[in-house]
Amino acid sequence: MRIAAALSGGIDSAFSAHLLKEKGYEVWGITMVHHQGAEEALDRVKRVAKILDIPLEVVEMREAFQREVLSLFVEAYARGLTPNPCPICNRKVKLGILMERALALGADGMATGHYARVIKEEDGPHLVKGRDSKKDQSYFLALLTKEQLERLILPLGEWTRQEVEAMAKKLGLWEKGLKSSQEICFLRGHYTQLLKEMGIDPGPGPIKDLDGRTLGTHKGYTHYTIGQRRGLGIAIGHPLYVVKIIPQENTVVVGPSEALMASRIRISSVHWIHPPPGPCPWKLKVRIRYRHREAPATVEDHGRTVTFHAPQRAPTPGQLAVYYKEDEALGCGQIQEVF
Repeated sequence: MRIAAALSGGIDSAFSAHLLKEKGYEVWGITMVHHQGAEEALDRVKRVAKILDIPLEVVEMREAFQREVLSLFVEAYARGLTPNPCPICNRKVKLGILMERALALGADGMATGHYARVIKEEDGPHLVKGRDSKKDQSYFLALLTKEQLERLILPLGEWTRQEVEAMAKKLGLWEKGLKSSQEICFLRGHYTQLLKEMGIDPGPGPIKDLDGRTLGTHKGYTHYTIGQRRGLGIAIGHPLYVVKIIPQENTVVVGPSEALMASRIRISSVHWIHPPPGPCPWKLKVRIRYRHREAPATVEDHGRTVTFHAPQRAPTPGQLAVYYKEDEALGCGQIQEVF
């Protein structure tokens, strides 16, 4: 069986390739050049392939990445949202175009270094959390299709991050500059610098409280996200947090911590890997950001309305909400409105 191992230059993808090679698969590396300044990452990938002694296929993807991911990232911030580009990149680019290239080159499947599991059943593949609950990355894969999951191999699903680090050190994969991949790989500085380069720079505007009173001036609404406390430049005797962004008015609204709590969210672009069994509404758990512990909720309108059983802090428009039944990620959608 021929496996293309998607290499990012980090130890997770490198160790995944090593595990597959140890199991006797015919393994070769594949990587994409997908953003400006990717040469440093490409040098790390080449180093990994040399250490693992596997061939490497380098695929030029800058145009596709600009079209499928970067343009949407910039557009979302312009609309006052806080996007998460990784799930979109996984579906459209890494496990979309890049996987198609790997299959066309003769691969039977493609492996990545994500901490999650794919379990094959009669009704198709099921996406399940990784064994390491602190590192589980099923959230980032919830936009994938059944067809993509069928071809996806996740060697780290049964490993913890600590175990991978320990083994990587023994194998010589743990060296300076090769410890872990950057979460948003295409950023080389603050994301607002990228937005400026792409022509998105709204400039200063008012910071208002929940009653509409102006408390100060912000440096551009794209610099802020829901739940942010630092960098507001306001001192009124108690902490204030960003609770709303109004791009049409170039306004940032702040309030106390309790104003961040929300019981209901509206979801757009709902995607199911496996819809929940039984009639809607469903009792599920919902994760509203990667570092959020999924919370019990009632899901109605076929996934478009989520009512939490207890209020959750700072659901953020633009982020992904992922639906779980026990450890299985059933599907997801984008947070559109918060109530």
